[in-house]
Order: sequence, then C-alpha cells, then structure tokens
Amino acid sequence: MKLSSKTHYGLMACHILGNNYPDNPVSASTLESKLGVSGKYLEKILRMLSKRNIVTAARGASGGYFLAKSPEEITVGEIVRTLEDDMVLVECVSDGGKCKCCPSAKVWKKLYEGINKLLDDITLAQMIEGKVD
Repeated sequence: MKLSSKTHYGLMACHILGNNYPDNPVSASTLESKLGVSGKYLEKILRMLSKRNIVTAARGASGGYFLAKSPEEITVGEIVRTLEDDMVLVECVSDGGKCKCCPSAKVWKKLYEGINKLLDDITLAQMIEGKVD
C-alpha cells in the first residue's frame, strides 16, 4: 500500500502548524517554502483538512493557517483518513462488513482496523515531540 503525496505533505503541514500552535498562524507562502510544494496543491490539501476541522485559516496581515484544535486532540489517523479517502483499501471494507463476496474480505477488514487503530493511537503532539514508539 502506498499513501499519496497529499498525506505526506498534509502531515508535514500539520506538524509545522502544531509547532506554532496556538499563537502563531503560518502563512501559505511559509508553508509552501518549507514543504517545497506548489501553492495550488497546498491549498487543496489545506481545504481538505479544513473541511474536517483539523486546520483553519485567518485572513489579514497577521493571518495564516493554524490548527483548529490542540495537537493533543488530533490523531495522525484523522489526518491520514482525511487525505486518503477514509483509508478504504477495498470497497468491501466500507460496506459495514456486509460483504461476503470473497474469502479475503475478512483479511481486508482486519488490515483496515489495524492500520486505523495504530494511526489513532498516535496524536499529532506525540509526533511533534518525537514520541512515536
């Protein structure tokens, strides 16, 4: 399984915003520079994170992007699922367990649950502090 660059850059952006939480919004140009990504691509990522109330923005001279809640309240799982279409590996995982279409359905379900549990057990604060064990 390969995660998209959206997830890679989105997680890095949240890391930067978390380091500046709560007092210092980060400008789009600063994020672009630090991440080495185009403004349009970054805007798409931040818009997705904003829709899930992970990131928010303030306009004006002292505006920029910031976390919508504290890094302790945000899990890596929330960020990844936001940017990876809820981490649906195969369609039968997203049907609520009704699918019995193939012998591998239970395997995919177990993998989905395991990945999400691992990611949900890590907060953005832990990632920022380097306390991911």
